[in-house]
Amino acid sequence: MQIKLIGEYEITRQPELEPALVIHHVIRGYDVVHLDSAQLGELATLLAVRQKRIRTLGAYQLILGDGGDITFYADAGRRACYLNPDQAAALGKFLQ
Repeated sequence: MQIKLIGEYEITRQPELEPALVIHHVIRGYDVVHLDSAQLGELATLLAVRQKRIRTLGAYQLILGDGGDITFYADAGRRACYLNPDQAAALGKFLQ
């Protein structure tokens, strides 16, 4: 298990278990994103290129900005997590 603090989020990566990636909002005190191992690999691929895109990843809609930021939207369009360009880059490096 690997854990990294990125901004107000604690990222837990455990590729051999499910969920393989958990993003926990430290200030609010709850998990905001859960991804399985296949989705984890797809997220790493998406973060490798800065390009404006909208993608579905598991239960989440992702909006990847051309500036490098990323927003995860959960059910009913509720924003689950926003990472600015520096945070998204740090997540990308963490997933490599």
